[in-house]
Amino acid sequence: MADTKPSDSQLRVLLAQFLFAHNVDIEALYGAMGTDLSNADSEAVSHMAGIIDGVMLATSKIRAHGIDNWTKN
Repeated sequence: MADTKPSDSQLRVLLAQFLFAHNVDIEALYGAMGTDLSNADSEAVSHMAGIIDGVMLATSKIRAHGIDNWTKN
């Protein structure tokens, strides 16, 4: 069986899911690491922001409308 590695995009999705599940504040995390987002790869930062926004929106809709109806509202 071949050893397959996740793509950069898949890794970003996995990271976003982990951070969201553990209520990690992204800005606080970057600050704790001493990372300046202005020097980061803009594509990766944009991708992470989009994933986190989507997860947050879906979560709020699930809480408001339930798991079966969240996409309908």
